[in-house]
Formats: sequence, structure tokens, C-alpha cells
Amino acid sequence: MKNTYDLNKERLKLAFISATFGTIGIVTHFIPLSSAAIVFYRALLGGIFIAFMTYLSGKTVNIKAMGDNFFVLIFTGFFMGLNWVFQFEAFRVSTVAIGTVCYNTMPIFLLIIASFMFKEKITLKSVICIIIATIGVILVSNVIFTGIRSNEVLGCFYGILGAIFYALIVIYNRKLSHIETHDKVIFQFIFSAIIMYIYIIFIQDKSLFFEENISNKELLIGIFCILLLSFFHTGFCYVHYFNAVSRLKAETVAILTYIDPVVALFLSYFVLKEKATGLQMIGAALILFSMFANEIIKNKKMLFKDRILHLVGK
Repeated sequence: MKNTYDLNKERLKLAFISATFGTIGIVTHFIPLSSAAIVFYRALLGGIFIAFMTYLSGKTVNIKAMGDNFFVLIFTGFFMGLNWVFQFEAFRVSTVAIGTVCYNTMPIFLLIIASFMFKEKITLKSVICIIIATIGVILVSNVIFTGIRSNEVLGCFYGILGAIFYALIVIYNRKLSHIETHDKVIFQFIFSAIIMYIYIIFIQDKSLFFEENISNKELLIGIFCILLLSFFHTGFCYVHYFNAVSRLKAETVAILTYIDPVVALFLSYFVLKEKATGLQMIGAALILFSMFANEIIKNKKMLFKDRILHLVGK
């Protein structure tokens, strides 16, 4: 029997989830931990939550499928950890607005990397979008007025690095075969947590715990935000996100996922009181416009819906 869904409910669900993803920057703002430590807890607790949800739904974890895709899963898990670290570092050194808009240049790097790895042709329209996005990044970074060593430029650099690793996740997910989404995500999350643990303890030589000099209020808020980010933003929302995007048209998904950066920009300005110049706002608008236009007008052979279905690192 063919499955039937209420598409209006699915649209509302995806809109809500995209808006929720837009609050990640403000949530991490109140967590007094390093970016690597935040990624550790997000990946570990998020992976455990999804494994638990998988168990409750009556599904089982396919160990054989994980083994068959082991090396690709290792790569994507590693890229996922770096993706999140650079995203959070962009928020930390600059603003949520700058980190968000630069992180959303991912489709540009997806186009460029795919053109080399899969010999996918870049159209003239895509080239125009790349040029517009590049101008937008220059304006957002404010490099013209502040110089190359400013926090805005560093935030753009981290955001773009996050976008590159995000694109690599999408690219390498195309190489996965005969593996369910929940199996893939559980492995990638847990492996990312392991990598972050090794990095923090043995390379950074730092602790995973909150600093001792913070107040009890800051501690409680930090713990609440870590749990919110891990269980709600990562665990709960991912489960429903994958369901929604698999039932909607690619064009609908493209439009609704851009609620994420819009919400992030709104919260950055009105809640965190992060200021932006007129040129930075124009740059942000150019980046979002170029990304949106690229997703809508590009050739469907680029398999946009395939990218969405295999999305893991938002």
C-alpha cells in the first residue's frame, strides 16, 4: 500500500526544524566550553539519542552495513567533527551572523568539489552565483575597512572552512551504499565524539568539564544548553528532518531550509545585539541570494534531493 502524507504538515514540520537550526548559534553562545568540547557532547549525546529512538521505533542497527561502509563512514565522521568545530569557532571569534552566512556558502564548495571528483559541469548560472557569493563574503568580512587580521575576517575564514567540510560530508555520503540513514548518522556521530575526545584530552591537553571560575547560574545555563543542543537540535530534529525532506519536493526543501540563516541573522541582531554595518548586511543578502538562486535554478542532475537526504552536519 502506498504511503500517504499530509504535505502541509510536512512543510510546517520542515519550516519549524529549519527555524530551530537557526537558533544553534544563540544556544552555543551560552555554553562556556571550547568548540571541540561542545562538538564532543553534541555528537556523543546526539548519537545516543538517535540510537535510542531507533530502538523505540523497532528498528535494529545494521552492523554489517556499517562494516561494509566502514572507511567512508570514518571519513565522514571525521569531516563532521571538523565541520561543527569550525562552525562554532566562527560564532565564537566573530558573530553568529557572520558565522552563519559564511557557513551557508556550502553549496558553492559542493559545486566546485563535485566538478573535480565527479566531472560535473559547472553552468554559467552557477559561476555567476559563485561570483556573487564571493563579493558577499568580502563585504561580510569587512576586510576593506578592518584589514585581514580582524575577528570578522577570522570568523569568515572559520565559517568557510566549516562549509568546505560540510560539502565533503555530502560528497562522501554519495559513496555510501545499502545503509540506512539512522545507521549512518549513529556511526558518524559516535566516531566524531571519539575524535574530539582524543583531540581535547591528548592534543589540547584540556578538560571536558566547565571552568571552575564560572558562576552557578552560568553552569546551569551551560548544562541546559548542551542538553538542548544535543537531544533536541541534534537528536530529535534530525530524526524528523530526514523524514520531512524525503517526502517533499526538492524545490520546497530548498526554500524552507533557508529559514535557518534568516532566523540566525534575526536572533544575532535582536537577541545577542550583534551589530553589522550596512555593507555587511548587503554582503549577507548577496550570499543568501546566490545560494538560494543556485539551489533553485541548477540542473537537477546535480541531485539536490540526494544531497538533502544524505545531509548530516547542520
